[in-house]
Amino acid sequence: MCADYCFNDGPWLSPPMFAEFVTPFLKRQVEGFQALGLYAAKHTDGDIMPILDQLVSTGINALHSLDPMAGVDIREVRAQVGPELCLMGNVNCALVHAGTPEEVYRSALYCLAHGGVENGAYVFCTSNCIFEGVPLENYAAMLQARRDYGPPGAEHPAPPAEML
Repeated sequence: MCADYCFNDGPWLSPPMFAEFVTPFLKRQVEGFQALGLYAAKHTDGDIMPILDQLVSTGINALHSLDPMAGVDIREVRAQVGPELCLMGNVNCALVHAGTPEEVYRSALYCLAHGGVENGAYVFCTSNCIFEGVPLENYAAMLQARRDYGPPGAEHPAPPAEML
């Protein structure tokens, strides 16, 4: 379900206005998808933190994009929503496009460590699109972090604390 609700500095509507004009209708849409046996994954860029509780209250199964460029921290989101909601994204796409491979690797590790991979409630991906022209070494660094550290188990140790 794709409709952005936020800028990098917060929602387009105040939380009370969002509660009146968006939340009830989003909840009905989610219920409709779920009545058909479908999962409801909600996408919105920007700083979702002022309306996070409302998004979760609609019954969505997953939330994407968790935009770090807007100050959205996957660790904070996970702490607020609990272990069951599937989180998607938060690997900083600006770093994938213009950062160093080390910065991309650290961003990816952070997401793997705090997203909920251990119980299957995290989809590893960037906070937005990967565009043509991205440095391949940066994309490779993101994928290498996934190969190195997720999901937990015998072949995937926890990321080193000093890298988080």
